[in-house]
Amino acid sequence: MSVRATERLIGDVVVVSGLSNSAKMVVQSINEETKTVTTVWFADDHTAQTGVFPAKAIDRLEQKEKPERKPKAAAKKTGRRK
Repeated sequence: MSVRATERLIGDVVVVSGLSNSAKMVVQSINEETKTVTTVWFADDHTAQTGVFPAKAIDRLEQKEKPERKPKAAAKKTGRRK
């Protein structure tokens, strides 16, 4: 599912939907007229890379929600105290 090229997309993490091993990229800017998205990501050699992709070629990366933490059970008294 592609994204819409709107200002709300800036700062979101996206991936290229057609690539199975796409880098996770952050949206830097949007060109609404040409419907393109400028992204930035880090390459394997730790250099920053930028690229321009058509909005229909990228998808938002869905973040998995963290499971809720259950509170620990209260400590039980042992009865050994005098």
